[in-house]
Amino acid sequence: MRKAGILYCNCCGKMISESCDAQREDFFHFEKTWGYFSKKDGTSESADICESCLEQWMTQFQIPPQTVERTEIFEC
Repeated sequence: MRKAGILYCNCCGKMISESCDAQREDFFHFEKTWGYFSKKDGTSESADICESCLEQWMTQFQIPPQTVERTEIFEC
């Protein structure tokens, strides 16, 4: 969630640093526009989740996400 130009984790509320220095953090961003046959038909939602909260959330999954190791990653 972005407030006054600063990115915050929607789960824990901590500030997520986006600067290109040693304090930089990566985060998970998602957007969903709900379509027909949904209780949220016609609405859009988005959130930003810090890596720590994402790890905690994924431990609750019955089927874990697929993990693929990448050798080339774009960084600032």
